Amino acid sequence: MTAIWFILGLAFAASGPPIVVKKAAEAENARAAAAQLEEAEATATPDELGWILLYAAEYHRLAGDTGPARDGFSKVAADYPTHPAREPAKVGLAVLNAEGKASGNTLATLELISEGGVPGSLNADRWLLVASAAAEANDPKKAREALRRAEASARGTREAKRVQQAVDALRTKLGPVAAPASKADSRPADLAAIETIRTEVRAARFADVSRDAEAFKAKYADSPFAREADYASQRAAKSTPIRRNVVAVVLPLTGDYAIPGGQLRDAIKMSAEALGGIELVVSDTGGTADGCTKAVEKAVLDGGAAMILGPLTKDETLGCAPTAQALHTPMLVFTSTEEVLAVGDQVFRPYPSVSEQISALLDDMMGGRGWGRFAIVNPKTPFGEGAAKAFQTLVEARGGAIAAHTDYEPTATDFRSVGKVLGKKDYKARASEYWAAQAEVKRGGGDPTKATLRPLVDYDAIFNPDGYQRSALLASALAFEEYPIGSFRPHRDDVGLGLVGLNAWNNPEWARRGGDYVVDSLFVDAFWSGDPRPTVRDFVGRWKDRAKGDASVVEAVGWDALRVAAAALKAEGPDLATNLLAVDLADGVSGLHGFTAERSARRDWTLLTVRDGAVAPLYGAGSDGQ
Repeated sequence: MTAIWFILGLAFAASGPPIVVKKAAEAENARAAAAQLEEAEATATPDELGWILLYAAEYHRLAGDTGPARDGFSKVAADYPTHPAREPAKVGLAVLNAEGKASGNTLATLELISEGGVPGSLNADRWLLVASAAAEANDPKKAREALRRAEASARGTREAKRVQQAVDALRTKLGPVAAPASKADSRPADLAAIETIRTEVRAARFADVSRDAEAFKAKYADSPFAREADYASQRAAKSTPIRRNVVAVVLPLTGDYAIPGGQLRDAIKMSAEALGGIELVVSDTGGTADGCTKAVEKAVLDGGAAMILGPLTKDETLGCAPTAQALHTPMLVFTSTEEVLAVGDQVFRPYPSVSEQISALLDDMMGGRGWGRFAIVNPKTPFGEGAAKAFQTLVEARGGAIAAHTDYEPTATDFRSVGKVLGKKDYKARASEYWAAQAEVKRGGGDPTKATLRPLVDYDAIFNPDGYQRSALLASALAFEEYPIGSFRPHRDDVGLGLVGLNAWNNPEWARRGGDYVVDSLFVDAFWSGDPRPTVRDFVGRWKDRAKGDASVVEAVGWDALRVAAAALKAEGPDLATNLLAVDLADGVSGLHGFTAERSARRDWTLLTVRDGAVAPLYGAGSDGQ
């Protein structure tokens, strides 16, 4: 079955562009598409006309017909004050007014208007302008974020190649991600003193370390660096140098998390073997914060480990990350919790978080397709409720809206009531029309479509942060309640409704259990085992040979994390945390390139769907999108 098909990055939901816009997207070129839409204006409803004018104007813009494009955008902005196409039309006018270089009010318009409803090609050019302006203003962080959004907006459209070339050119101009600026000389006295001790530790001048650490503890007993000074004193007593070829691996190898812990350990070992020159010191945390703390202390103070990979769980990490911070030893953690980064500048998180996954989804849905309204259905679990809250926060931050929200017990197996809530099936309010239509049909006449209480859907997609098992049951129940979900259409005129989830759907069973009801569903992961890139094929082959099983995102992140750590250890800079911030991995199998200044992962995401009965990439190799 053909995947969701874009030229401009169009979305076709009940509250968005009509079918005629989808048909125009199949035209030979942009000018032909604009002409096709203009022919449809005469028979369009007022709601359809606003969208038709918007997309016809965008096609004219892409064809280089600036006059008709400006006229179309201006008409929508002036004559359709309450239509959802009005704000996107303002973006179109701002892009035209910028003439390749945005500033002042034009730049403000480009930055402030929501992505919802804006054609993907227009969003891409909007963010290219913002990126260029940020680069000129010497704001590389803002420029890189705008380039990321431009890239995401163009993905899957015929403009993707042109936009990617512009993105690559500006990224080259910006240069590599810069390491943080060195601290000013006006440092607090205790910070200056502890940095002197750090320099002595790196140089293995243990007599100096012992003297200065003891002096520090006596003079700055209340300093936040007092624990670090104590650890430095212990290191000096043991004469343990920092060994830049030694990496500690601290993971739960017994207890409830022994299986994923063991998988991570094996992936890290496999990565070290492939690289060569790295010695691993592996310890079992037992899945506890205390076990992790003891493992970290022993690996660093006795073994001289220069960097730490692990632990795995949230509780372990929050409990022992302060120890790594006090040892001034970088720790790359495998928890998805974002709060751990607040521990300090030695803690890095290569594992994908829920918010990062949602942001990648919204780049496509709001930035590329122009979707702006969503429903949320989540299990009543801490994870489900947290994901629902994050989704709502991030949607609203981009100017979108949550039109419906309901939840269910984590043990639920019947989701028909969820469908009734989301579809606003008010049987009492509509009973008179319903029973009259039923009676008419029984007499052999009337309109059969009025004899059913069809769901009233005023949103573009449903977000469900659950595992593939229960989400497949939900999809089936929505189809039973006559939602146009997957490839199922209860009525001939129905437009498909998006079904959106997280990386828990990245499993072959999702396609098998969900069947027709999860076709064209949208989800995201940092890793897809079918990725044809040579580095991924090599990794997948090595893992199968070693473990005789399929690799997942867990092993992929472990493989990449060791490679990033090794690059930082081999770099010339003396401060390893600073080195980590400067790493730029070109071919991470989990999409990992390195770390942001906030020490979260810089990575490429893989958008996934279900096509031809299997999980497949939404765009790129193996997809039939453009």
